Amino acid sequence: MANIKKMNFFGFFTLTAAMLMSADEYPAFAQSGLLSVLYLVLAGVIWFLPVALCSAELATIDGNDEGGVFSWVKNILGSRWGFVAVFFQWLQITVNFITMIYFIIGALSYILHWDALNTNPTLKWGAFLIIYWGMTLWQLGGVNKTEKLVDVSFSLGIVFPSVVLLVLGVLYFFGSGKVAFDVNLHDNVRDLSNNFSLDTIVPYILAFTGIEASASYIADLDKPKRNYPLAMITLVVFAIVLDSLGGLSVAAVVPVNGLTLNQGVIQAVGIMFDKTLPVLHAGVYVIGILMAFGMIGEISSWIIGPVKSLFVTAEDGILPRYCLQVNKDKVPVRMIMIQGLVVTIISGLLTVVFKGSNDAYQMAMSLTVMLYLVTYLLIFISYLVQVNARDKKDRAFRVPGGRIGQYLIAGIGLITSMAVFYSTFIPNKHIKGISTGTYTVIMVIFFVVIFGATLMIYEFGHRSPSVGGYNWRLKHRKSNHVQKSIFPQGRYEHEIELVEETFDKDEQEVKNIFSSKKKNNDENR
Repeated sequence: MANIKKMNFFGFFTLTAAMLMSADEYPAFAQSGLLSVLYLVLAGVIWFLPVALCSAELATIDGNDEGGVFSWVKNILGSRWGFVAVFFQWLQITVNFITMIYFIIGALSYILHWDALNTNPTLKWGAFLIIYWGMTLWQLGGVNKTEKLVDVSFSLGIVFPSVVLLVLGVLYFFGSGKVAFDVNLHDNVRDLSNNFSLDTIVPYILAFTGIEASASYIADLDKPKRNYPLAMITLVVFAIVLDSLGGLSVAAVVPVNGLTLNQGVIQAVGIMFDKTLPVLHAGVYVIGILMAFGMIGEISSWIIGPVKSLFVTAEDGILPRYCLQVNKDKVPVRMIMIQGLVVTIISGLLTVVFKGSNDAYQMAMSLTVMLYLVTYLLIFISYLVQVNARDKKDRAFRVPGGRIGQYLIAGIGLITSMAVFYSTFIPNKHIKGISTGTYTVIMVIFFVVIFGATLMIYEFGHRSPSVGGYNWRLKHRKSNHVQKSIFPQGRYEHEIELVEETFDKDEQEVKNIFSSKKKNNDENR
């Protein structure tokens, strides 16, 4: 196979640039007004950059180049924790679907003038299930049919509405000079000192998740020691600027007490059209339709992709064999159905029991961050363990600053992750309908059940491994195959290739591959 041409700085930047378009998170930023800028800077500097740099070094260590998070953690902490890391990386997607579909429902409710769709819990959950399961059933035919859809939906439904919001925000500000949030620096400093709590930063951490997906392709980057840190710093600067403008644009026209998290963007666009370009007021309905279309495109790409990341654990025989069936369209049908069951149960609790309100939306964000942070905690712990190891394997990239820089950057990332993880068990000041005690108990129960179930799956799989004989094999994706219009959280690092049953030689080869890897893993434990 011909070698892939090394990517330059700009090429690698575009590989991760999709994460800059997070319009669905703007309303959450808007709740903090001018302070959202500070929170974005904090999240970018003390969390995003450490994750990006430590992930890049882990990804380039000999033996880690094709397994993703599972390999990074497994090769240092053992297969149990490698499985926990990749399993929680997948689990966060199941909760993230909820906020994404709430966003779609909010847009549809607004443009159809159908308030009950967004406020009636039973109706809202029914709409949720129709959207989610409709997209799931469509995806059972494979991802090829949606690749063009995702490219179009990303441009028209995510990038274009975000640009419209930002342009209208600038026009509104220079036209009226009035904003609905407090711009007095003294008042903001006082509010920060009196009301700041760690849980406030949860949405800002969520905005930066997924960067570890790009670290897997650092081997394809030209001059990684120079270009990778530069790309990440550039990315975080752009993210801070765009997310700040987006959040402030919403906050400028929608007061906090009237802000609906899953409708905040469309609320802001509607008000801005009225104030700046009233002749184009009907444009808000076009934007609403496009936003719903954009998020549907993203969901379609997320349904199958993250599940494939779990399949790398098959070489250790951890996942039950029942889950590893792949159909003729390379879709892991049974795992997709299990994923759908998890999404259905959690969405039912948040939408029907907790009314699908702002409180439910905040809880969904906190649950997503809680689950994802388990993966990041294991990444940082693995990184620090390998830094301290005597046997230093070769790697193409090292965190800048020598040994001091490695400990400092990873230490900051680990401490930040631990603090934010703790904060997800405490309701922030914007959650009004759930008491602190009730909220904490719910979150603790959720985490204990999920973590316990994950360890049980590992124990059963580890003790009774079923390795090889599958009708598929995994192939690590190259950077030129990555679809850049998919947010990093929803990407996958492995392609599934079918092995025809008639080719006994190929099937036996797959068995041998898995068996040898399993033998090596057992010897290394």
